[in-house]
Amino acid sequence: MSAISAGQSTRSAPVMNLEANYQLVSAERLVEIADRYHWIVGPIHRASEYVRQMPFFDFVERMTAAQDFKGCACQLYHHSATFPKVMGLMLGLTPLSENHMMPFYAGHAFGEATHHQLLMRWMLQHRLLCEADDIGKVITTPETNACVNLAYQMAVEQDRDKWLVALNCGIERCSNDFFKAVAPKMHRLGVGDEYFNIHVEADEHHSIMGLEHISATSSAARREVLIAKALEGITLWAAMLHSWIGMTAVPVFDLDGRLAKRTVWQGY
Repeated sequence: MSAISAGQSTRSAPVMNLEANYQLVSAERLVEIADRYHWIVGPIHRASEYVRQMPFFDFVERMTAAQDFKGCACQLYHHSATFPKVMGLMLGLTPLSENHMMPFYAGHAFGEATHHQLLMRWMLQHRLLCEADDIGKVITTPETNACVNLAYQMAVEQDRDKWLVALNCGIERCSNDFFKAVAPKMHRLGVGDEYFNIHVEADEHHSIMGLEHISATSSAARREVLIAKALEGITLWAAMLHSWIGMTAVPVFDLDGRLAKRTVWQGY
C-alpha cells in the first residue's frame, strides 16, 4: 500500500500551532514510568540508541544547506501525511470493548493531522519544491512504505498492546531522536522551522504516554511478542531513514535490543 496516492491534493488548509496540545512530562515522571515498564523500555532504548549511531545521523551532521535534505524531506512528507490517517483507521476500527482508548487515538491523530502541511510550507519556502503538487511525482522507497504498512497492519489487527509498543513507544522514540538531530541542524543552517521544533517535544510525549495504556500482563511469552513487535518497528524505521540517503541498512535486534545480525551498509 503506497504511503500516499499520487493524485491526492497537496493544497493546504491554514495550519494551526499545535504545541499547546502536548503536555510535557517531568523528568521524575519519565523515570517512574520507565522503571515500571523496564522489561520493554530497556530493549527499546538499546535498539534506538544503536540506530542513533548509524550513518544517517552522520549525513545530517554534514549537511550544508536545506537542499541537502530534499530527498529526505520528500519521503518524510509521505510518511508524515499518512501517519494521522493510520491513527484514524485505528480509531475507526476500535471494537466496543476498547472504546476507552478512543480519546487516546483521536488525540494522537489530531496532534499529527497538519504536520505534513508545516513540512510542505517549509519545502516551498526554501525551494526544495517548485510547487506543492510536485510532491505527487515522488516515488516512495520500499522501506518508507514498509514502515507505514506496519502501522496499517497493526490497525487492522487491532492488538492495542502491539500498536502501543511499536508505534508509540518504539517508532516515536526513534522519531524523537531524528528530530533532536535535525531540528538544531536546521537552525544552524539558518532554515529552522516549527515543523522540526514541535516534534522534539511531541514525539517524546508520544513515546512515553503509550506505556501506561499497555495491558497488565504477567506472561513471559506475551512480553516477548510485544518486545519483538517494538523492535520490528525500530528496524523498519532505521531502514526507512537510510533509504532516504541511498543506503540499504536493516538492523535486526534480539529480544534484549542488541544487534542480532550483522548489518550490511551499502551505497553510502
